[in-house]
Amino acid sequence: MATIILGAAGRAIAGPIGGIIGSLAGGFVDRSLFSGGGVRDVGRSSNPLVQSSAYGEAIALVVGRMRIAGNLIWSSGIAERVDAIGGGKGGSATNQYSYSASFAVGLSARRVLDIARVWADGRLIRNAEREWLLPIQMRLHSGSEQQTPDPLIAAAEGEGGAPAYRGLAYVVFEDMPLSDFGNRIPILTFEITADPEQGLDFGTGIAIVARESVAQALTVSVEGEFPALTGLVAARPGNLASNLADLVDALDVSFIEREGGLVARKVSGTSAIALVIDAELDCQASADWVGIGQQDRQRLAGDRGADCFEIGYYAVDREFQAGLQRVRRAAGQRVEQIVLPVAMEADIAKALAADLLLRTRSARLSRIVRLPWRHLGLKPGMVLRMSDSDTVWRIKEQRFEAFVVVLALERTSDGSGISLLGDGGRSQQFEDASAGPTALLVLELPTLGIGAPSSPKIQLVAAGVSSGWRRAAIEISQDGGMGFDLIGSIGTSAVFGQTVEALAPGPVAVWDRHAVIEVELLSERMWLEGMTERAILQGGNLALAGDELVQFAEAEAVGFRRFRLSRLLRGRRGTEALVAGHVAGERFALLRPGSILEHDLPLDAIGRSVQIRATGAGDADFAAITLVLAGQGLRPLSPAHLRLTKRGTDVFASWIRRSRAGFAWLDFADAPLGEESEGYEVIVKLDGIERRRVRTMTPTFVYTAAHRLDDGDGELLEIAVAQVSALVGPGSQTVRTIELR
Repeated sequence: MATIILGAAGRAIAGPIGGIIGSLAGGFVDRSLFSGGGVRDVGRSSNPLVQSSAYGEAIALVVGRMRIAGNLIWSSGIAERVDAIGGGKGGSATNQYSYSASFAVGLSARRVLDIARVWADGRLIRNAEREWLLPIQMRLHSGSEQQTPDPLIAAAEGEGGAPAYRGLAYVVFEDMPLSDFGNRIPILTFEITADPEQGLDFGTGIAIVARESVAQALTVSVEGEFPALTGLVAARPGNLASNLADLVDALDVSFIEREGGLVARKVSGTSAIALVIDAELDCQASADWVGIGQQDRQRLAGDRGADCFEIGYYAVDREFQAGLQRVRRAAGQRVEQIVLPVAMEADIAKALAADLLLRTRSARLSRIVRLPWRHLGLKPGMVLRMSDSDTVWRIKEQRFEAFVVVLALERTSDGSGISLLGDGGRSQQFEDASAGPTALLVLELPTLGIGAPSSPKIQLVAAGVSSGWRRAAIEISQDGGMGFDLIGSIGTSAVFGQTVEALAPGPVAVWDRHAVIEVELLSERMWLEGMTERAILQGGNLALAGDELVQFAEAEAVGFRRFRLSRLLRGRRGTEALVAGHVAGERFALLRPGSILEHDLPLDAIGRSVQIRATGAGDADFAAITLVLAGQGLRPLSPAHLRLTKRGTDVFASWIRRSRAGFAWLDFADAPLGEESEGYEVIVKLDGIERRRVRTMTPTFVYTAAHRLDDGDGELLEIAVAQVSALVGPGSQTVRTIELR
């Protein structure tokens, strides 16, 4: 009857397909859908964690909270971007390619309330607090019947070419960077919250799937006590039975027709509602009712049925990864496994396996009962008991012969006393802290490597306060912030912070064994370690303190994020003039080659400001950093060993050049020139007043008596010498004084 009624209703609503679905739903009433003829896949379950893009793929129907991959339903293709990096004077540009994609993923045939965590190729990219760990933009369309087309899809497909996907919950990713995923669209999985979890159980989940798979207007109620459920997904292609058969078997559920709707009734267990048959009235033998009330009992052999039940499920406490709970008898090797497309706690899965084993043992006892015709309403799946017994029986078959109702029964289990602890196992743990903002330092430093640069160069180091920080792309603007261009990315966190106290002056030619630098680092994940003096002399532990470059051999942890650095080499890489004048609270950064991003700029950028910004996952609200480019890396180093010697009435000045082309004394004879030609600027002051400025092509200068006569009297002579660059003019000065009297 129900098959005919619901089949007709389905055809009226949705045509032939609706008629098929309606007929299947009607078949629930007499249980032929689950235990009748035909072939049914037992233990087969679609995997909700595998993303696909197949045309005609079944759309998942999600109940509760579940992790699901979904179906790729639209993509604009993978976009390629080319950025020219470098290319200053004398250098060649490098093309850096980056790839991104815009696409949509269909998730559920039911409306979705929210999306929490998101994984890409198994890696967590959005945490439970809805914070992205990578710079990603995603929009959720909840699946309402009123939703409009996504603006990105509409723009790409043109007017009238973009479907609204009404009734389908889906997400749209806009220009998602693909560098972390092999320049391809990754396998994405989503933690959906389709329903509030409070009060959700297996009965409610089964009823929702039954109702929404057949017709929204169908009334499906629940009777009995069901275990708690976190999530359920019906994702198999085909009919309703293929999605619910394993659940109905595992939970021992029967669908009963009542007042034009269906009732999902728990058959076994302490909450099962059994119809009571009056043993004295209905089983009374008489001449009119020959054979009525006769009961045939049969007990199956002890070796019939499974000895072990395994429940496959998705473990909530293991990020919805596949789990398995097993319950077995003391002996026996016959194993039956049921894989359920549900997310639940390990204890519940263990109890389900135990209940299946108990029901199998109980069902070994069966009986045949013959009752008067007025019990024609008893259907397969219903439960009953005789008034003179507490044993509950399930109706397996019903026949009506010669106005006698013949019932084939099997004993059920009340499930009492089942309380087992299930171990869900351990899973790989992913860092779920948010990326947070990028801490960025923009520097102009002397040459850190070998060779003299021919164009201005900036150095950038970055890190994150949050443990979830992984990388950040760096962009630059040379037009006042109107447009930004990518210059690269930083994926190695630097170590930096600030000084706690002012660094005292110290020597620059020998080890400074008196001054110390106490620093407070940005994050507790950062650390500083000492090195041998030999390693320091080979370039180790180079750091920036204020504007002075230093090296340290000892590092002592003195507090939370605090370190005391000692045994210093001062004024490194031509920063001798910056040894004095330190204050507390200056910047500090450990300059490790792998953590520094360098970028060349054109010569005409010197003197102009540039804006640099990081574009990591947590950097949307932070302004760009402005730097006025000074061309520091092009400035020649100050000469060394400037000496002033009196020779009669003349003062003879001599010095030795240093080279920004490298700091190693490779030929043990002379430093490389590092400039187009050798030249120096000499500034002469008498008693602090500049008297003359001259150029010389050799590292010598003589201040003669004739100069003194022209410049006037003075008691203190000061000579400053700077090497001259054809690109930026004079570099850093070396200054010496001598008394003339």
